[in-house]
Amino acid sequence: MRLHLLLLLAVAFLCNACEKGTDDKPGTGSQESTIVLEKPEETHFDIDDLSQTVAVMFTAASHWHAECEAEWVSLSPEFGEEGKHLLTILVEANESDYNRTANITLYDIDHKSITLSIKQQANTKNRIMRLLSSMSSLMNSVSPIVYDHSDFGYHSVRLNTDFMAMLTFPCTMPERGGNTAYSRFQFANYGYGLGAESPFAKYVWVTYTTLIDHVNKIIDGSKHSDEMAQYEGVGRAFRALFYLDMACLYDALPAKDPKNSSYEGALASVEGLTVPIVTEDMSKEQRENNPRATREEMFEFILCDLDLAEELLGDKKIDMQAMPNLAAVYALKARTYLWLGGFDESYANIPTSTEAYRLAAEYARKAITEATKMSVAITTSSEWLNPFYAFSTKMPSWIWATKLEPSDVPSNLHAFTAHMCPEALYGYGPLTGVGVSSTMYERMGEHDFRKLTIAAPDVTYENFSQYTQMSQEEWEEQRYRAPYTNFKFRPGNGERYDYAIGNAIALPIIRVEEMYFIEAEATAHFDEGRGKMLLETFMRNYRDVGYAYIGTDIIEETIFQKSVEFWGEGIVMFDMKRLDMGVDTTEANYPDGMQFKSEGRLPRWNFVIPQAAMDENVGIKANNPDPSNADNIL
Repeated sequence: MRLHLLLLLAVAFLCNACEKGTDDKPGTGSQESTIVLEKPEETHFDIDDLSQTVAVMFTAASHWHAECEAEWVSLSPEFGEEGKHLLTILVEANESDYNRTANITLYDIDHKSITLSIKQQANTKNRIMRLLSSMSSLMNSVSPIVYDHSDFGYHSVRLNTDFMAMLTFPCTMPERGGNTAYSRFQFANYGYGLGAESPFAKYVWVTYTTLIDHVNKIIDGSKHSDEMAQYEGVGRAFRALFYLDMACLYDALPAKDPKNSSYEGALASVEGLTVPIVTEDMSKEQRENNPRATREEMFEFILCDLDLAEELLGDKKIDMQAMPNLAAVYALKARTYLWLGGFDESYANIPTSTEAYRLAAEYARKAITEATKMSVAITTSSEWLNPFYAFSTKMPSWIWATKLEPSDVPSNLHAFTAHMCPEALYGYGPLTGVGVSSTMYERMGEHDFRKLTIAAPDVTYENFSQYTQMSQEEWEEQRYRAPYTNFKFRPGNGERYDYAIGNAIALPIIRVEEMYFIEAEATAHFDEGRGKMLLETFMRNYRDVGYAYIGTDIIEETIFQKSVEFWGEGIVMFDMKRLDMGVDTTEANYPDGMQFKSEGRLPRWNFVIPQAAMDENVGIKANNPDPSNADNIL
């Protein structure tokens, strides 16, 4: 009888233990385990990269043991009898740059189990260094959403702006729709296929938002450590660069579309709106209900990032390629204030108009001074004209650049070189003859050495051979060279046949020459005479010994010379948009169907947010109107 009673009590005890497991340990393994955690809800532990101990209290109704296959985890004790126990989980420091996970399983006498998991963060410094070292590769990578040869990352977006401003175009293209397979930028030149559902809208947005998510990880991982403060500064400089671009691209400034009478009204509905701001500490819910920032909010944010970057970087040198420095931060401030100078609106916390232009000139000079300390020097004629290394290898004038390694090259055609180098025989360059307008060429000074890399109609191979790797036979073939083709950019290491080498180039983000043009233009807005003097001094000393401006519009002249200087680098459309400058492609060498004259800025310069982004973020209430086929021809 007594034995029978004891058996009944044992069964009851086991049943009670099972019930507790069912009620108190959701998702922790078998519901029938006789092991009961003191804190049933704590089965998953997120820990940092340091060596540490995790303690778990539990009660066992029988003999038990614990197992873990991860070599970096030790358990004490590993087994025990019935009763209350403290399991000590010893975790080694994570020296790798990847997160890692270990599972610890507690077994009772019947081999029924409860599983605990530990997720340990990667070594913070190593992880940050890995994120930083991958920036160049990421900036030159193909979008995961749109697979088109015109998409090769950050520099393809910037290059597209040159095509959209009609500064760059394929000189061999006969008409709209011709040789489509060769010119992957027709949509930009002709202004079609730019709406919210277009591949163009998607890849531009994804390129920037992917980069911003990446640098947010850098900022978040480094901002709590004095040791890594400079890396936070680097991350904030990158973020300021990307958001400045997006603010300039998506701020829908007034433009006219004679084909669509409702266009200007649609622009008015999104006046002063840029893009949503995503920070390193935002939750998923916040990101999904994140409205477009106002112009004031956006530039407060950008300037805050730049102020912190300036403070954190100081005189620190980052021992890594393609990283921003203090000169780059000053340069970004100069760009930022230059853009703000184009607005007459008054804001409480950000400068505009003349005040902003004064600051643009001030920070451009600071960037020049700081760059000089780093031995940054203006590009010389011999460097510009070098047929093997010009604008493919990091040049002395580059304050900040990206560098693509051969292992990072995705294909022969997903690359800047494939489109912009007429000598790269594996790409589109020899077939499209991307170049400049005859109007630009004829306006350049006779002694301007930058003119020497443009194939004028009357130039001979004998006169041009020192500036090209082409053979005379190639030169004489029209498909390899059209009039006004620009030979500014060269394949990597001068390699014309092997795309893995030829496409592995460095590309500038900021050159010191830009700061001279910003200083000259910004100054001219409040002191025309001094602005003219600054431009003439630069031009005579570094570009055209016989230069002298005799016109009456020094701002327009400065932008023209800046267009010559930065052709193909994708920075001048921002100036044209800011200044409400028109485009005139008539009476020049533009292909049929690409010729028009506009009144002020083009609608296509107001980029459209992709519909997919609006679907994911309900906070975006209104989009910029579709500018497709809106050339505002006069």
